[in-house]
Parts: sequence; C-alpha cells; structure tokens
Amino acid sequence: MILDLLSPGVEIGLVTTNVDAMVDFYEGFLGLEPQGQIDFADGTQRRYTLGGSVLKLVTYTTPPPLPVAAGGGRAQAGLRYFTVGVRNLRALAATVEAAGYDVVEPPTEFAPVPGMGWMFVADPDGNSIEFFGTL
Repeated sequence: MILDLLSPGVEIGLVTTNVDAMVDFYEGFLGLEPQGQIDFADGTQRRYTLGGSVLKLVTYTTPPPLPVAAGGGRAQAGLRYFTVGVRNLRALAATVEAAGYDVVEPPTEFAPVPGMGWMFVADPDGNSIEFFGTL
C-alpha cells in the first residue's frame, strides 16, 4: 500500500441542507455517538463515531445548488452509499419502518451464505446506507 494511514477508518462526509432531520436520524434514531461540532469559515461539521470510522454531517452557509440524488447506485454513478455491518437485519428493518424511515431494499439473503444478507435504508436526505450481516 502506498498510503501511510493516520487512522484505521474512513471519514464519510454527508452535506445536508436538512441538518435537524439528519441529526434526529443519525444521532437520535441510529444512536451514533457525537464527537462534537467544528465550525469553519463557510459552515459547520457535526462528527459522529461509526465503529472505527467517522460520519460527518456538513452544512454550508451558502447551501449547495444541487439537491441529493436519492436512490443510491441505481440513481447516479459515483459515491452513492456506505456500508455498515450489523446483527439481525430483519429486526433492524422492522425498527426502521416503525420509526417512519424508508427501507429502500428489504433484507435479502446472500445466496452463497445462508443466514447472511443485506438491505438498504434511506436517511432523511435520501442518502443510501447498506446494512449487511445476520438475518
């Protein structure tokens, strides 16, 4: 590897114009642990622990001109989703739906690995999150 990594995880930045709903989802609903807030010249970054990685909710003083292209990889090329490994996908799907959030693709079993599967959930901005793990 040519990279001399400073940390073992990645930092994922989600730019939003809907910060209150995004905080409710990631912090309130999913329960990600806040690391704090960083104010910079043209905006703010709220940081959350996600395993060995960091999820950042970024807002700019001047909002971006284009909205989120909802729908994950099926809607537009480029960086379209991130993946989180969890236990009990079916229970997570039921909890997501009961809370009024969208399960975009329901739990689906990996054909070659019985008992393991994946699903996609949309956050309030329409960003896709893939969850994989035990069904």
